[in-house]
Amino acid sequence: MNDPNHQHDTTIDEELVAYLDGELDADAARRVAARLAEDAELRQKLEQHQRTWDLLDELPRTDVGEHFTQTTVEMVAVSVADQVDDASRRNSLRAKFGWLIGGGVAVAASLAGYALVASIVAAPNRQLVEDLRVIENLDAYRAVEDIEFLRALEREGLFALEVNDEL
Repeated sequence: MNDPNHQHDTTIDEELVAYLDGELDADAARRVAARLAEDAELRQKLEQHQRTWDLLDELPRTDVGEHFTQTTVEMVAVSVADQVDDASRRNSLRAKFGWLIGGGVAVAASLAGYALVASIVAAPNRQLVEDLRVIENLDAYRAVEDIEFLRALEREGLFALEVNDEL
């Protein structure tokens, strides 16, 4: 597609057409004229373009009238309106998607905050649950004045953990 020879030919063709139409400035016209004097192939291309222009002049001219202009402008207006509608629809979808993402982030942040607060609030209770055996037997521990006596009772299995099936 990006053939350098094709691009070069297109550039030359554009210059020749501009030369035929008188659209080149004086310097560019002199350069094209000098190239035409030196290059027979370029002169042949110029002649082909000239014949094409002459054939176009022989085509019959059609008067399209006011109705054609009006319908063309209406078609352009409808096309632009469709493009504006498409753009507004895309913007609306982007806005909805943004709200959806924002809502999801807010929900996730709320859940993370709840979990953090719940763990902070439950921390003191967790320590109480871990110390439950000691708390339940606190009256018995106060009655004993020697810690070695309690250790002996524990070695005998007196303080074995009781399993409650109801939990």
